Amino acid sequence: MYHAIPTRRRGCLAIITLGVPIFILTVYLTYRQPAESHHPRFPLNPTRLNWASPFRLLRSSHSSNPQLVQVNHSQDGYLYFDDKVYRSINGTSQPVLHPIVSLINNATRAWNLKLESQSKHLSSAISEYRRRNHRNPPRGYDRWWSWASQNNVKLLDEYDYLHKSIEPFFALPPQVFRQRASALASDQTKWATMIFVVSIRNGQLSLSGHQANIGPRPKEMVELLKDIAHLLPDMDIPISVEDLPAVSVSAKNYEHHIQAVRNSTLLSSQDLTDIKDQPGIYGWSNSCSSQSELRRNLDGLQDLSRSRNPYFGPSYIHDPVAASNFCDHPELIQLNGFLSATQPKVHQFFPLFSFTKLHGFAELPLSPPSQFRQEVGKDPSWEAKKDKLFWRGSTTGTYFASINNWRKSQRTRLVMFSNEPRGNVSVRTTDSKDHLEYFDADTKVLNDRYFDIGFTNSPVQCDINDRSCEAVQKGYVFKPYSQPSQTNTFKYLLDVDGNGWSGRFHRLMSTKSAILKSTIFPEWYADRIQPWYHYIPVKVDYQDLYDIMAFFLGDSNGLNAHDQVGKQIGQQGHDWTEKSWRLTDMQAYMYLLLLEYSRLLNREPENLHSMDYF
Repeated sequence: MYHAIPTRRRGCLAIITLGVPIFILTVYLTYRQPAESHHPRFPLNPTRLNWASPFRLLRSSHSSNPQLVQVNHSQDGYLYFDDKVYRSINGTSQPVLHPIVSLINNATRAWNLKLESQSKHLSSAISEYRRRNHRNPPRGYDRWWSWASQNNVKLLDEYDYLHKSIEPFFALPPQVFRQRASALASDQTKWATMIFVVSIRNGQLSLSGHQANIGPRPKEMVELLKDIAHLLPDMDIPISVEDLPAVSVSAKNYEHHIQAVRNSTLLSSQDLTDIKDQPGIYGWSNSCSSQSELRRNLDGLQDLSRSRNPYFGPSYIHDPVAASNFCDHPELIQLNGFLSATQPKVHQFFPLFSFTKLHGFAELPLSPPSQFRQEVGKDPSWEAKKDKLFWRGSTTGTYFASINNWRKSQRTRLVMFSNEPRGNVSVRTTDSKDHLEYFDADTKVLNDRYFDIGFTNSPVQCDINDRSCEAVQKGYVFKPYSQPSQTNTFKYLLDVDGNGWSGRFHRLMSTKSAILKSTIFPEWYADRIQPWYHYIPVKVDYQDLYDIMAFFLGDSNGLNAHDQVGKQIGQQGHDWTEKSWRLTDMQAYMYLLLLEYSRLLNREPENLHSMDYF
């Protein structure tokens, strides 16, 4: 039986006269991340958790019994809270905790709980696999488990993003799946010119396809797979060399596939050829269900009074994968260069492997080896680093031409936001006891205090003829290129999408700086990393950025900073990268993904479970 996604929580939870243990438990239950079927296998039990939070400097309760701001910890990935309620409470003598305090404390408990709940033996791992995915593991799962365990891979149950990506393909009859996979591998699809193929035969690897000898990515993928190729069945793996996904599918088609899987049936001949492209629905709207925010806006059915509306009230990200869904957040389409410049046509489901994936696409996400071995550089101690948020990057993320609204793309907005004075703003911070407070400041003062951000070199990906290159050069801040050892001298480092997913995240996370990340592209490790514990998620519109920096660096005068909390997040991110983002961890992910792919390639029409592990 499938678990329904919890409905949104509304209202204000007042915590009055409760003791410390019950308050902590209540906060966890109020703010825990919603999931489809990711619930721990045992009920929450405080005695089983490590309550010695590394964020011991943060106050999770006080003698004055602080209240929580009215929040909506919604399934769209945002934590919303109501300033009006805060000001009403603040008008009395009752304090209110800053929401970031709760996000960090809850992340600590969620991470500890995830570590505690992992399977310790193959038998329990099989049971957990069946519970989460409602099917048996693939043939070879026992060998994968043994290999991953021997190589000290952490979180052996946490591959939900992988399984969610491959699940729709179980609705295809085996012969149809093989035909589509073969078409991708033999240049018979519209994507042929962007594909290279890695073939495994008797444990040996070879390359073919249009992109086989172009650029570093094909050879990097062979290098990643060479140590596990002898463990895998023979197969051809069609891989897109591009930074961006390509196989867009309609929400209606996706729903048909998932419904078939959950009913343990296969798609009919008619459903196999029908891409469910709906009249009057085009572009990104096709990728969204009729009940999504984007479709309701399109149909004129949106409810402007809904508290979820991103233009009313502050919010922070609690679930980065959900927050990247443009169907729930239509504003993202204007704020990201790829989304704003594209109106994709939908296709049938084709099992194309890709370095990145986005909601509404059929790709199977790889663990990209690109830039994995990039030099980290000298990394000074936290105390020797500078108290600012640092970013340097090129003018990628869109094509700078008059035909595109490039001024709203993610990188141009970042550089403008962090350098251009815009008058006074009200910023949320804390007092000495982590109660929510506000201060007003000039954005010029805040930008100078918090940020060192700019483009590097000269404009690229721009149209000289329509003077877009000139406009970018004159209108935005350009600064000298920064070597890794120079970048590492800052306490806070920002990672932002370029044309697609960011290849620099691994290098940044390998430092002891605290990493902030803003993205619309979930990656292979999505289930295996904890936001607000290993890194700090940032909204694509950057409207939370002043609040975040005020929390960690203090107000415009540096008061009530949480320097040691930032240091702890940086250290935890560094430790996670050393232990859970090794080459071996990427190989473990690929090993399991390719076992799932092999099952779909080789299962028998008359016995769909022929490639299962029992």
